[in-house]
Amino acid sequence: MNTEVKTLARLLRTPEGIILKLKEKMDKIAGKSGPAHLGVIERIVQENKKKVEQALKEMGFKKKDHPTPEQVFQSLLKKTKETNEALLDYFGRPDFSKAGSHQGLIDAIKKLVGDLTGFYLKKEKAEELFRNNPPRRIMAELGYGDVEQMLKKEDIFELFSALRFAEDNDWLNNVFLKPYFSLNKDDFEEREIRIMVLSDKWAGIGEKFLGGKLHHMSHLKEMGIVFVIPVKKINPGEALYLLFMTLHYIFEVDWHARLFKSYSPEPDFARKMTEALKVETSTLSLPDSGRMSWRIAPSYLAKKNPDDPRLFEPHLSPESWHFSQAGAVIDKFSQESPETKLGFWSGLDAVIGIFAGGEKEELVSFNLFDNGISLLGQDGFEPKYLYHQQETLWNKLFIEYLGKEK
Repeated sequence: MNTEVKTLARLLRTPEGIILKLKEKMDKIAGKSGPAHLGVIERIVQENKKKVEQALKEMGFKKKDHPTPEQVFQSLLKKTKETNEALLDYFGRPDFSKAGSHQGLIDAIKKLVGDLTGFYLKKEKAEELFRNNPPRRIMAELGYGDVEQMLKKEDIFELFSALRFAEDNDWLNNVFLKPYFSLNKDDFEEREIRIMVLSDKWAGIGEKFLGGKLHHMSHLKEMGIVFVIPVKKINPGEALYLLFMTLHYIFEVDWHARLFKSYSPEPDFARKMTEALKVETSTLSLPDSGRMSWRIAPSYLAKKNPDDPRLFEPHLSPESWHFSQAGAVIDKFSQESPETKLGFWSGLDAVIGIFAGGEKEELVSFNLFDNGISLLGQDGFEPKYLYHQQETLWNKLFIEYLGKEK
C-alpha cells in the first residue's frame, strides 16, 4: 500500500482498505473510459499538502514551525474574522438585525449569479394548499382565526417560508405534504428564484421557534424561495454567513427546479418530486461485488452524526456540489473585489491538514464554510467543523477520476 493511499485514508477518516479498493476499481474504470487516470490519489494528496503549506505561510507560520491543531484553527478563525469585517466594510456596515439592511448584499449576489429562472409551484396552488390544511401555529402567532383572512392580508411567500420554522415536522410531513402527491406539472410555472428577508414581525416568532440555533436562513425548493429570518441578536461572522449560505441555497433550489422540470412529463411526476424534497440517504449496504459503488448522500450526514458509517465509504454529496458552485462564485467575487479578502480561501474547499497535538493527531479544515460556521458558533476548537471539507474531498475524488459531467 503506497503512502498516498494511507494519507488519503487519514484525511477522510476512512479505513485504508476502503481507499485501496477504491483506487484499484476506479483506476480500471478510468482506464477503460479514456486516458488512464492512474495517479489520481497521489495527485490529490500532493496538491493538498502544497495548499496546506501555502495557507500556513500566508497565515505567518514558518517552515520550521510545528503549529498545534488549535494554533492552526485559531489562525484560520482570525482569517475568517478578517474576511467578515472586510465584507461588512464593503457593504457599508449594515445592521443585519433590520430586514431592510440586507438589500446591498442581495443585489450583489443577484449580479454575481445572473438571472436564474426555474420550475416552481404557482402562487394560487400554494394558497390552495393552505386552505386545505391551515397552519394552526402560524395562524395563532399572527392572530388569525380564519385562513382566508390570513391569505388576503399576508404574503403567501412569507407564510410558506414560515412553515419551515413555525410548524411541527410531524404535521408538515404527515398532513401538509400529503397533497403534494396529487400535484401535476400544470401546478408549476417558470419564474425567477426569489431571495427575500422576512419582514420584521417574524423576528420574534422565529426566535421563539428557532431558539439558539445558528442558522436563521432556509429555502423552499418547490417554491423557488431563499429566505432570511430576521434576528435581534447578530452573531459574529454574519456577513460571511449570509453570503455563502444565500449562494448555496440559490444553487440548491436551482438544481432541484431543473430536476422537477425533468420529471414533469412523467406520469409519476408528483411522487418523484415529493421524494426528492425529502432528501433522504439510503441505509442499505452498498453492493458487495467486483463493481465500484458510490452512495448518493443528498444531505450532510455529519450534521446529525459525525461518525455515521456511511461517511466512511465512497459517496457523493449533491449538497456539497452546491457549495462548490457557491465557492466558484465567491472566487469570482474575490477577483472583482479583492478588498473583501475572500482571495485567501480560493482553492481551499477540499483542503485539510493533519497536525500533531498532544497524544494524537488532529484534522483541521481549511474550507471557508467550515470556518465560517465555527466563527458563527463561537464554540472554540473542540467542536470544530469538518463536514463541508470532507464531502468536498469525496466529490473531488470522483471528479478527478471521471470528470464533472459524470
